[in-house]
Amino acid sequence: MAEHGAGHEAEEVKEVVWTYAGWVVIILICIGAGLFIGYELWGQATSLQAQLTEQIETVNRLKNERETIKSQLALATRDKEACQRTLATQGGGGATGGGTPPPAPPAGAQ
Repeated sequence: MAEHGAGHEAEEVKEVVWTYAGWVVIILICIGAGLFIGYELWGQATSLQAQLTEQIETVNRLKNERETIKSQLALATRDKEACQRTLATQGGGGATGGGTPPPAPPAGAQ
């Protein structure tokens, strides 16, 4: 009779082990499915990647525009300095204010 009880206990232990193993497998499947679904929905983050690409293109375009404007400013500054040097070498002109004022018209002329 003792052997019969020992076999019965062994079967109960096997049943418990299989039950817990089944629960572990079910939990792992659920976690795996959750990770898979989460990765498919948010892992690639397709909409965020599209926004990032758009923002990078905008930043690059603005950088190029800034460089273009800087180049235009440098050219305008160079031309202005060249004009000022030319004006200074030709005697100042009327813009400097260093010349003599124009003669006044005669008193009787209208």
